[in-house]
Amino acid sequence: ASQMKNCKNTNVVVRVGTSVTAFSLLVTSSCALIRGCDAFHLIRGVPPRLTPLRLSNSKFPGIMAAEEISSPSNGFEPLTWYDDYDMNNNKRCTAVLPDDELPPDIDTPPSMHNKRTLYYQQSLLTKDEATSLHNAAERYGKFVESNRIAGVIEDGICIADSLGSILKPILDFKILPWAREVSSTPALTVADALIRTYDPSQECLHLSEHYDESSFATIIIPLNDPNEYDGGLFVQSGASPNTRLHVPFITAGDAVLHKYDVMHGVNVRRGKKRCSLVLWCGENEESVKSKTVPWVIREAKSSVHAAFLCAVNYQHGILGFSRDLEIAKQYYYWASRRGHALSEYKLWLMEDDETNNGQCLNES
Repeated sequence: ASQMKNCKNTNVVVRVGTSVTAFSLLVTSSCALIRGCDAFHLIRGVPPRLTPLRLSNSKFPGIMAAEEISSPSNGFEPLTWYDDYDMNNNKRCTAVLPDDELPPDIDTPPSMHNKRTLYYQQSLLTKDEATSLHNAAERYGKFVESNRIAGVIEDGICIADSLGSILKPILDFKILPWAREVSSTPALTVADALIRTYDPSQECLHLSEHYDESSFATIIIPLNDPNEYDGGLFVQSGASPNTRLHVPFITAGDAVLHKYDVMHGVNVRRGKKRCSLVLWCGENEESVKSKTVPWVIREAKSSVHAAFLCAVNYQHGILGFSRDLEIAKQYYYWASRRGHALSEYKLWLMEDDETNNGQCLNES
């Protein structure tokens, strides 16, 4: 709200007749996506504050910094896991996120409706493995000052030998075999790996809700005891912060995997630092090398989230898409007709901008 005073034509859209009663998320009309994070800064007309790249073309300095404040999140409920156990009696669970409610005139839902699944594996890494990565990051990690990120792998290439030498055997023998199995993606390939900290004492507490579009699958592993701080990872199933759910971890070394269609963020409210390993994966080596998102194209008529992201790509000509505003509007319309509130709002923004631009031209 403090930034909206500088914005023109800032509006709030209220959907009537669905479970979403009001938007507290306003998607910027420029909607710059950041490779690897793809975070939408949700204030119209205010571009994301990015730190200029220094001395290299690395993506990590440009990834969204954590914020001192976030949209309201007090009291959101924990995610409900459907419990199962592996042969070592460690939890191996799943959770399914609901989608926005379908309008009553849509008889057939998209084939991927209400099928966004998260996967949880307790003790995928041992405490010693998690601690060794944490300690190595503290000793050798070159953390970007603005966002507290230490890059390990970038575009499939190791960029930090000291951290990579510890991570590689864990990746090859533990993380990737599990991730390929639960995601049913046998060629799943790590595009980017980073270690990120959130420090309440440094006012580095929150990461706004966003999609990891350029990552077919995202893996998050806490490297220190998640009971040492209050809050952490959350997922958001709809447009409103009221749909947020806290993702609880039991111990350091536990892992969560979700795909590109899950909106999520971080909210550390108090306690010690939160330190996590984050992996962004392509569905195969080719997608990593080409820096493209074939899963978004493939699933754009099966998932409202894929359609929304496909529209964003066409609107801005990114991630291998040619800029085409008419095709963007078609995808926004398709998703909005199937209840996706953010698509409806983005479509309204595009049409509103066209109307206002036309009026300005006529007045000139």
